[in-house]
Amino acid sequence: MPLVYPVSISTTEMHTGGEPLRIIEKGYPEIKGRTLLDKINYLKSDLDEYRKLLMWEPRGHYDMYGALLVPSDIETCDFASIFIHNEGYSTMCGHAVIAIGRYAIEKGLVKNVTVPETQINIQCPCGPVAAYVTYDGQNTSAVRFQSVPCFVFKP
Repeated sequence: MPLVYPVSISTTEMHTGGEPLRIIEKGYPEIKGRTLLDKINYLKSDLDEYRKLLMWEPRGHYDMYGALLVPSDIETCDFASIFIHNEGYSTMCGHAVIAIGRYAIEKGLVKNVTVPETQINIQCPCGPVAAYVTYDGQNTSAVRFQSVPCFVFKP
């Protein structure tokens, strides 16, 4: 689907140790699909011009990274994230998960916020990722996460 002008997209700009993350808040067209994979496939086939608009120059740059937060199709996850960048889509991004963890608490996306640390379950294309955000009741700080299991295929 070509861009429908005028385009007005709201984002929050974050970074983790200098690595950028553009979180898309509103203005993206409806993302169709029942599962996260369905939604990603729909974005690739029908809405890829919007990714390019946000990730490519003049609004983005070579190292720009983005996240679209969508409802999760996994009941135990708070929400899902679709990771976008200048070349396409990815299954996981550590620096994005760290930024999204803080963003989710600050924007009220997490139902069960606890002190001194809040666990946020994020459905990523690679699978569920648990982010642990330090929270003192007013401010977020350090974030750590546990990603999906990995294994050595061949030594």
